[in-house]
Amino acid sequence: MRKWGLILVLIVGLVGLYGIAQAKVSGVCSNCHTMHYSQDGGVLSEWGQSGPYESLLVNNCVGCHTGENDGTNTTPYVYSTSSLTYGTDTLAGGNFYWVANGCDECGHNVTDIPGVSQDSNFSQTPGHVDGTTCSSCHGSGNMVLTKCVFCHNPKHHVDDSGPVVGDDEEVKYRFLSLDYYHPSSFQEGSYNFYGVAGIEDGDWEYTVSSTDHNEYCGAASSEDYSGASHSISRYCAACHWGFYGDNTGHWKKHPSDYALPNSGEYANYTTYNPLAPIARLESTLTSMTAASSTVTPGEDQVSCLSCHRPHGSPYSDMLRWDYENECKAGTSDPDCGCFVCHTEKGGS
Repeated sequence: MRKWGLILVLIVGLVGLYGIAQAKVSGVCSNCHTMHYSQDGGVLSEWGQSGPYESLLVNNCVGCHTGENDGTNTTPYVYSTSSLTYGTDTLAGGNFYWVANGCDECGHNVTDIPGVSQDSNFSQTPGHVDGTTCSSCHGSGNMVLTKCVFCHNPKHHVDDSGPVVGDDEEVKYRFLSLDYYHPSSFQEGSYNFYGVAGIEDGDWEYTVSSTDHNEYCGAASSEDYSGASHSISRYCAACHWGFYGDNTGHWKKHPSDYALPNSGEYANYTTYNPLAPIARLESTLTSMTAASSTVTPGEDQVSCLSCHRPHGSPYSDMLRWDYENECKAGTSDPDCGCFVCHTEKGGS
């Protein structure tokens, strides 16, 4: 035991020597890891009950990210087991609370979350191009589609000091890269997706304003989704390509990765509103050092996150606002995100 202790001390010393101390995660190793999942029968009260876990972890993704956000927590909580107030103790991506409590359309059906079952529409992913399915790879008997690691490839020990994360670093913004399961050809071949880039808000938008928010990468150019990309919308399109689409005359699908028009009512959206966030051109994002309150129509882009919370919300389709009740044409409502861009539709 003494020899193993010495080896661990040496490893920790070498890690510090080579500068990994700048990585995202810091602190006592035993906060996250155990050498043997065996003490007290392997079910220590503060650890997950279904271990042991990969990488000698003391818990799984959900176990570590379950809790109540209060502005002091150093781990972002994306699942709460008790009732919470949307927009007050939720973060940028929303929360799985609502889908776990019976509102199937309120969040992604991530089966790692207790109480969440596989989506009944699993055989046909909503918005998947031409109605084709994902079940050939992700159906019964194969890996389950909706696991945390399908969307995130966590690399907690990689330096993500930024300010722009994911443009060329090994770690991607919020670990959004899809490469935990998918082969590199999916991301670096014809699909041309290289993982999401962005600037992360210090408290994950627990507090949020025009100057205090995440920044997201959009397409490489203002109206081109065909080239290599670090776009958050291209990331969503991996499963929901049919919602991504292009402009074939009159819009039949809401544009995403397209520039907010610099004319008409859209030109009035010039101050960033977290209710309907925009994405930045890659060239714009990489020149930024912090979140900006300025929106530039004609350059800044509509993204999937302009309307949706990827983890979940109290509203259908994971929308950021109550589309069915708060959005009435000709009636001004500051809680309707549609009117952030469509500034003349809500009345005065």
